[in-house]
Amino acid sequence: MLNWPGLSRSPQLAKFLNYIVRAKLGGDEASIKAYSIAVDVFGRPPTFDPQSDPIVRVQARRLRAALAEYYAGEGSDSPVRIYLPVGRYIPEFRGRDDAAAPEVPIPEPPREPVPQLQLQRSRRRISGGADWLLYGILLLIGTGIVFALTQVLMPRPTRIEVPGYPTIGIAEFTVISPGAREAPALNISGLAIELVTDLQLFDDVQPTYTQGGPPEDDDPDYQLTGIARQEAGLVQVTASLRRRGSDTALWSLTQTVRADQLQGSIDDISQAFAAQLGSHRGPLFFDAYKWLEDNPSIAGNETVFLCGLLFSRYRDSAEVVDAARARDCIASVLARGEDALALAMRGGLLLDDVAATQLRIDPEPLAEAERLLTQALRLDATSSTIWREYASYLSWAGRWGEADAAYASALQLNPANLDAVAGFARMLSVRAASLQGIELAARALRGTVDPPHWYNMAPAINALRAGKDEEAIAFAEKLAEGDAEMGATIATVAALRSADVDVLNRYFAQLLDVTRFRRFGILPVLQQRIFDSALLDEIAAQLKRAGVADAALDGNF
Repeated sequence: MLNWPGLSRSPQLAKFLNYIVRAKLGGDEASIKAYSIAVDVFGRPPTFDPQSDPIVRVQARRLRAALAEYYAGEGSDSPVRIYLPVGRYIPEFRGRDDAAAPEVPIPEPPREPVPQLQLQRSRRRISGGADWLLYGILLLIGTGIVFALTQVLMPRPTRIEVPGYPTIGIAEFTVISPGAREAPALNISGLAIELVTDLQLFDDVQPTYTQGGPPEDDDPDYQLTGIARQEAGLVQVTASLRRRGSDTALWSLTQTVRADQLQGSIDDISQAFAAQLGSHRGPLFFDAYKWLEDNPSIAGNETVFLCGLLFSRYRDSAEVVDAARARDCIASVLARGEDALALAMRGGLLLDDVAATQLRIDPEPLAEAERLLTQALRLDATSSTIWREYASYLSWAGRWGEADAAYASALQLNPANLDAVAGFARMLSVRAASLQGIELAARALRGTVDPPHWYNMAPAINALRAGKDEEAIAFAEKLAEGDAEMGATIATVAALRSADVDVLNRYFAQLLDVTRFRRFGILPVLQQRIFDSALLDEIAAQLKRAGVADAALDGNF
C-alpha cells in the first residue's frame, strides 16, 4: 500500500499510516494518540496542544479519503482492509466483506470562551490642608466644569456590550429506521463529532458536542440537530439549526448519498454543513452583522471578531466605506498588540489599496504585505484564513508555485473554507485553461447559498475561454455587481460573439466608464489581472471589433 501513488506522493500520509498500523500490530495501542502522532509523525514540538493545532485531525481525514480511494481501485481485491474510524486514530483490520462496526462518538472539550470586555473606573481623591480648603473647593468646581465641557465637546468612546464568537452545540443525528423490506438500519454515528471537528477549523466559531436534554442557562447560543432517513436506496441527511430556547429553524440543509456509500461520505456531508455554518455569510453571524449595522461607530469596542466580519463584508461588497471600517477596526486592534488574524487582514487590505491605485505594484508595499503576512503565519500557522491571504499575496507577486502550495495548505487545514476554494479557482483560471480551476469554481458556487460577486470570476473566465458565451454572460453579470473591470469586459466580449445587442449596449458603455481603464488603458489593466496571452489577444480583438481605438486599448482616454 505504501508504494501506491496515492500514498507515495504524500510522505506524511504514508508515515502516518505506517506508524498507526505498526503500533496496532505491536500491541501498543496506548501510543496511538493525537499527541504522539503529532510529535512522532508530523514533527510537532513536545509542547504540542491537540486542542489548538488540528494537524492530526486534518491528516486523519485525508488518510481516510486515501484509504477509501485505494480500496475502490487498486486495492479492491485486498482480503484484509485497514479502516480508520471517524473520531479515533486506532486502525481496524476487517475482511473485505465485513460490515463496519458501529462507531461511538467521542466528545471533545469546548474551547475556552473569550473573556468579555469589562469596564474600569477610577476614583480620584482630593486632600489638602485647612488653610487651602477654599482654594481646593474652587479648584474642584473648576475641574468639574472643564470635565463636563470636555465630555460635551469631545466625547470619549463608550464601552458597550459587543457580540462575541457564536457558540453552537451539536447533537447526534437521529436515524429514522427503514421499513422491514428496506436495507439494514443506518449507521450515522460519528457525524456529530466530525462536524464539531470541521467547525473548529474556522477562526470564529465555537462548537461543542452536546447530548441534548432540557435547555440550561449556559447552553450554546445555537443548537444543531439532524436526521438521517433512507428511501429507495438513497439516504437523506438533514441538519437543522435553531437558537437556544427556540423551536424555529433558522437554517437547514440536506445532503443525499447512496446508502451503500454513506460511511465513506461522512466527511463530505460534514464539510458541506460546515462550509455554510462556518462562513461569515452563514446564519451564525446574522446577529453580529445586524449589530454592526445598528452601530456604525464601534470606536473603543473593536475586537478581532468584529474586524473579521467587517473585512469579509468589504471583500464581498467592494465598497469603499466597508474597507474604511475594516481598516479602522484592524488598526485599533493592532494598536493594543500583535494578533495573527489582524496582521493578515491588514496585509490583505494593503494589497487591495495598492492594486486599486497603481498599475504596476511598487515593491515597497509588496514587501510590507509580505512582512505582515509572514508574521501572521509565525503567530498562527494553522489558520486556513491566514494561508488564504498569504496565497493571495503570492499570486500578486507572481510567485505561482508558492501560491499553489499556500492555497493547498489553506484547504488542507480547512477543506470547508470555500473562500479559499474560490480564490484558488480564480488564480488558476486567470493563468491558463485549468480543469482543477473549473472544478474548484463549481464547488465554491455549489456550496454557497448566496455566492458573492467574486466567486463568479473563475467560471466567467472559463466559460469565455471555452466559447460558452451565454454562460459567460450569466456569470459576468453577477461579477459586474462588484467588479466592473472584469465583469463588463467579459460580458462585452461574450455579447459581441453571440450578437446579444441588449447585453452589449449595457456593458460596453460600462466598460468605457471604468476609472482605471480610462486612467491606464484597457489592456494594461487587464494584463495586471489576466495572465493567459491567448485569452488577452481574443479580448483585444473583440474590443477592436466593437470600435475601441488602439489608443484607448493601450493608454489613457
